[in-house]
Amino acid sequence: MATTQGSRRRPGRRDSEPAEDTGPKPCGPCRGTGRLISGAGGTPHEVACPWCDGTGVAIPGRDAQEHPAEQPPAAPPAA
Repeated sequence: MATTQGSRRRPGRRDSEPAEDTGPKPCGPCRGTGRLISGAGGTPHEVACPWCDGTGVAIPGRDAQEHPAEQPPAAPPAA
């Protein structure tokens, strides 16, 4: 009767498990450039990325709606 030998696994990290990366991660929305193209006002122009404050490095938990890159125009003073 023939027997087959199965593969043996060695203890430790598996190849399918990625190594933990604890370093800074590039900002996804601006792809690490720190700049975005805004269409606010009708003309495309470059602005600092509100997700990373223009650093190009992701800020964990950052809500760009709380820190917009551009502020709406101020209301004209009352006459």
